[in-house]
Amino acid sequence: MRTPAETVPNRSAGATGEAVPFRVAVVGAGPSGCYTAQALRKSQPDVEIVVLDSLPTPFGLVRYGIAPDHQGAKAVSRQFERVFAQPGVEFVGNVSVGTDVGFESLAENFHAVVLATGLGADRRLDIDQDPDVRVVGAGDLIRLLNSDPDARLRHRSDGLDSLGSEVVILGTGNVAVDVARLLVKSDLDFIASDIDDDALRAVTPDPVRTIHILGRCPSHLAKWDASMVKELAQVVGVHVSVDGAPLFGEPAVSPRTTVDVRFERVPASIRRHDGRIRVTTHRAGDIGTVDHLDADAVITALGFDSSATHAARFDGLQAPNVFRVGGPATGRLGNLAENRKLAADTVKDILAFLRGREHRPRAGLDGLRRQLPASAVDFEAWRRIDDAEIRRARPDRCRTKFTTRDELLAAAADSAVLPSTPLATTGPSTTQEK
Repeated sequence: MRTPAETVPNRSAGATGEAVPFRVAVVGAGPSGCYTAQALRKSQPDVEIVVLDSLPTPFGLVRYGIAPDHQGAKAVSRQFERVFAQPGVEFVGNVSVGTDVGFESLAENFHAVVLATGLGADRRLDIDQDPDVRVVGAGDLIRLLNSDPDARLRHRSDGLDSLGSEVVILGTGNVAVDVARLLVKSDLDFIASDIDDDALRAVTPDPVRTIHILGRCPSHLAKWDASMVKELAQVVGVHVSVDGAPLFGEPAVSPRTTVDVRFERVPASIRRHDGRIRVTTHRAGDIGTVDHLDADAVITALGFDSSATHAARFDGLQAPNVFRVGGPATGRLGNLAENRKLAADTVKDILAFLRGREHRPRAGLDGLRRQLPASAVDFEAWRRIDDAEIRRARPDRCRTKFTTRDELLAAAADSAVLPSTPLATTGPSTTQEK
C-alpha cells in the first residue's frame, strides 16, 4: 500500500529549491475548478495549484453530467489534462474536504482557497405529492447513465426500476432534452459514446413509447437551445410535437416514440392513480383549467438545489482568502462557456487579493500529506484509470467506465490486473431496438 506522500508527489519544487510565490487550493475538479486552475496558470504561471476532489476521478460534470452521447462537449477534458500535466499543478482525488482534510488545514496551508464543488442535488418539487410516488431527478438519471459511482439511483435499496413506456418530464431546459434523447435512442445511436449500457437496460428494458415534456413558461421563454430540440427530433423513429403541432411536419411512418411538448402547464400534484402515476397540471394564469396525465414515471428537470451541495458545509466561511466559483457562487449550473467566464472573473479577484498584500509562506500540499488517506489518487493514477476504461470498452463504445469506487481505486493502483476485454455484461443492448 502506498503512503499518502507516495500517492501525491510534490512536483512544484525545482532543482534550486525555489519557493512558489503563491499556493492555491481548489476544492472540486469539475469544469469550474479546472477552468479556475487553467486561468490561474495562464495569469500567474508560477502559482502552485492543488485541486482536490472527493471522487477518484477528475473533471466532475464533464465526466458525469454531460450526456454520454455528447462526446464533443466532453472533449474539453483534454484541455484540463494539459493543465494537470504541468509542473506545479496537482490533482488529489478520493479526498473529502471536511472529513479527510479539514477546511482549517486548507486555510492554514494555502494563500487562497477556491470552492468549486458544484451543485449535486436536483431541485425538488414543492407541490402536493404522494410520498411513495417515485419521482426521479434528471441530474440523478444522467449521472447514473454516465457511470457515476456515487449516483443516488445506483444505491437505491429497491434497485434500478424500469421507467416504463410512458414518461413525464417536468422542465424545458437542455437537461430535459438530454434526458428525453437518451431515453428514445436505440443502441446504434450510442456508437462512440460512453453510456453505461447496464444502467440504460435497467431503466429502459423496453422502448419508451411516449414522453410528455411539460413547461410552465410560454414556448418563447423555454431555456433549451433550439439545436438541442432539433437533435432530439432528428433521432430516427422519434416524432416531436409542440402544443399539439408537429415540430417538423407529420411523420411518413408510424413513429417508434412520440415526444409531446406542452407549455404553460403548471404542476399541481403527483399522485397514484389506478396503478400508475397521475400528474395534474393547470394552465398558467388559469388555475381553473385542469389537465391530467397518467404515466409510468415522472422525471424532474428543474435545476439544482444549492442548499444540498458540498459547498453548503462552508456557507459560513467568509474569510478574505476564500473564493467561490460556479454553482457555489451563482446557485445554478451554467454551461461550459459560462463556467469558463465565471472562473476567469474569479481568478482576477484571487490575483488581486494575492498581489495586493504581503503573505507569509504557506506549506501548500506538503502541509496536507499527513492527513491524506493512503487511497488518495494523483493525476498519474487517474491516467491508469483512463487507460483501463478505454481498454475494456465495447467495440462500439469509446470507453466502459468503472461504476464503483473499489474498481476505480484498483485501476488507479495497477491497471495491469484489469481485464483488457469488455465485460460480459456489456454486450450488445436490446434497449429500444425496433
